[in-house]
Amino acid sequence: MDILHNINGDEIFRNLFEHSTVGMSITSLDNRLQPNAAFCEMLGYSMEELLNKPWEKYTHPDDLAYNHAMIDRIMSGQEKSVRWEKRYIHKNGSTIWGDIHTFLHRDANGLPLHFITTVNNITKPKDIEAALIESEQSFKFQNELLLQSNTEKDKFFAILAHDLRSPLSSFLGLAEVMSEEINNMTMSEIEDITKSMFLSASNLYQLLENLLEWSILRRGNTEYHPEPTSLNSLILRSMDPFTESARSKNIALKFPHEQDFTVDCDIKMTETILRNLISNALKYTYEKGSVVLNCKSVNDNEILISVKDNGIGMEEALCSKLFKLNEQVSRKGTEGESSSGLGLLICKELVELQEGKIWAESTEHEGSTFFFTLKGIN
Repeated sequence: MDILHNINGDEIFRNLFEHSTVGMSITSLDNRLQPNAAFCEMLGYSMEELLNKPWEKYTHPDDLAYNHAMIDRIMSGQEKSVRWEKRYIHKNGSTIWGDIHTFLHRDANGLPLHFITTVNNITKPKDIEAALIESEQSFKFQNELLLQSNTEKDKFFAILAHDLRSPLSSFLGLAEVMSEEINNMTMSEIEDITKSMFLSASNLYQLLENLLEWSILRRGNTEYHPEPTSLNSLILRSMDPFTESARSKNIALKFPHEQDFTVDCDIKMTETILRNLISNALKYTYEKGSVVLNCKSVNDNEILISVKDNGIGMEEALCSKLFKLNEQVSRKGTEGESSSGLGLLICKELVELQEGKIWAESTEHEGSTFFFTLKGIN
């Protein structure tokens, strides 16, 4: 096929076509190419390699449908010519962007003969545009990281300034009373103060544990080591440290384990999640209340664990702020126990590291239930 020789001997067009520094092609109605030298050079092929070949072979697959739609608009008479941007595939496999301008050449009777197309190589501007977009996205990402880092720093200092100081001040105050008045105190008074000191020390220890865990998570140093394990055994081990605190508040801590499940989880992470949720439930439950743990299969490979209390509960506005770093959700427990809100943030991160989900449901004055999921093993 040599369409060029059939264009009425137009030497001006021939010279323009053959010597133009802009890529040009004449394409038959059955999509066969007759390119000029500039078009061949742009795609890295010789004239022999492109001549009479279908243009689809050198068009990016994602652009084929739109390319055909543009041609259909000309063939149907909707447009005399069309212009759009498309991607070609260079011989070396790279992408070449072209600014395409195509019109349909017709004979004297208006019958279509072939397409005449010019192709300006716009790869460099496109690369610059892509680099600018990538740079902008990178800047936004870095800015978000900086904002998150500042939020975390503010949270950390708030904990140090208030939540850490509160149990420590209480402990020091009680120790001072003991050191100055112990000889004048009754055994009952000494017991009361030592119990209060124990509570302050326990709160302080729990807060320091959470601060350490959060610090490790923030540095990205947490290693995830899942292994098959009995969920019942894991829950019972996690409940054990709270037997005494539940007894001292006269709270029934229960786990009616009717069925055992095997879960694929990181044991240490999951125990940390359970300990935080149990600790919170006991903290916000009144004397003679109850905290009940349960688990059930929700599908073939997912186990739902719940920690339910009948304590003070939460209004919807507060419940919606849980698990969010920039929200203030800490409040005193039923016996004045302090709370930093760190425990739930840690739970969220540890659950998500194990590809699970965590959420809460609560009714004010009636209690709260915290749910999270783990991978089950049939």
